[in-house]
Amino acid sequence: PENMVFSGCSVTNGKGRGIVCDTGMSTRIGRIAQLIAGEEGGKPKTKCFCLPDTSANQTPLQQNLEKLGGRIGVIAIAVCVAIFIIGVAMDRKDPDNDSSAAWLYMILIAVTLAVAAIPEGIPLCVTISLSIGCSDMVKKNVLVRKLAAVETLGSASVICSDKTGTLTEGKMTMVRMWAGGVRYLVGGKGFDPIDGRVTREGKDAGAEVDNDAGQDLTVRSSLLSAILCCNTTLGWVTDAETGQGRWEPKGNSSEAPIVVAARKVGFPEGAAGEYTRVLEVPFSSSRKMMLTVSDVSGRDRLCAGGMALAAGDRYLAVCKGAPNMILEHCTEQLWE
Repeated sequence: PENMVFSGCSVTNGKGRGIVCDTGMSTRIGRIAQLIAGEEGGKPKTKCFCLPDTSANQTPLQQNLEKLGGRIGVIAIAVCVAIFIIGVAMDRKDPDNDSSAAWLYMILIAVTLAVAAIPEGIPLCVTISLSIGCSDMVKKNVLVRKLAAVETLGSASVICSDKTGTLTEGKMTMVRMWAGGVRYLVGGKGFDPIDGRVTREGKDAGAEVDNDAGQDLTVRSSLLSAILCCNTTLGWVTDAETGQGRWEPKGNSSEAPIVVAARKVGFPEGAAGEYTRVLEVPFSSSRKMMLTVSDVSGRDRLCAGGMALAAGDRYLAVCKGAPNMILEHCTEQLWE
C-alpha cells in the first residue's frame, strides 16, 4: 500500500503517526532475512551441486586463486585422460609385471600425475607474500589485523575520505557562529553541552569573564530562534552493555550542532517546548529551507537576555536553510 512504511526505511523530514502492523521476522526485512538464511523456500547457494558457495565473502585474491586452481585441475585432468588413452592405445604395461593389463597400469600412472599436478604450494606462497606486505605496511604505521586486508587494500585504486569529525566520529560540531555583526567561537567537541562555551573571536582567551559571550543578546536571540526551528533533541543515554553514558541527539544530524550550542549558553532541555508551534513547513530540496511559526504572545522579550519584542506581537516566524535562499528574502538585520 502507498501509506505503508517498511522497517529499515529512513524518515528524512516531517512528522507523522503510524500503527505497527508486524515486528521482527514478520516484517518485509525479516522475510528477506529468512530467504537469505534458507527458510521458507530460500535455499543456500551451492556450486558443483553440493559444495556451499562462499564467493560472496571472498576477496579478489581468493577468487583469483580459486579460478587458478580450477583451471589447473581441468588441465591436469585433460592431460591425465590423454596420457591414459595414449598409453592404452600403445599397450603400455607394468615393466615389473608383464601379465597385468595395460589399462590398469595406465590408470595408476594417470592418478599419480593428477595428484602431482595439485599446486599445494600456492597457499604457502600467498601467505608469505601477504606477510611481507603486512610487514611493509607496519613500517608505514598501518596496523593490519587480518592478512586478507593487505590484499584488499592493494586492490583499491580510489580512496574517498571526508572531513575529520564526520568520517571518524560521525559527528558535526558548531565551531563558529556570526550574530549581530560579531564573530563568535564555539568551544568543545562532540555532543557534550557541558564541554566548551561561546566566546568572541579575537579576544584574549584568558579573560574568562570578559570573553564569555553566552549572555550576549544577539547570541541568545540567534540560538533560541534556531532551536525553535529544529526538531532534534539532545539527551543523556547509558549503554546497557558497558554502563557508560554519553550525550546523544535524536533527529536530524544537521540540527544537532545547533541544539548543542544552545545548551552551552544555558538554554534548558525543554526551552523550545515553552513556545507553542503554530505552523511548520518542513525542509525540502526544492525550497532549501524550513519554516516554523511559534506563539510568543504575552512576552516582552524573546527570551531572558534576548531581543525585545514589540507590544502586541503574537507570532515569531523562523526560517533556516541555505544562506543564498535566506539572505535574498531578508530586509532587516539585528545588530548588537
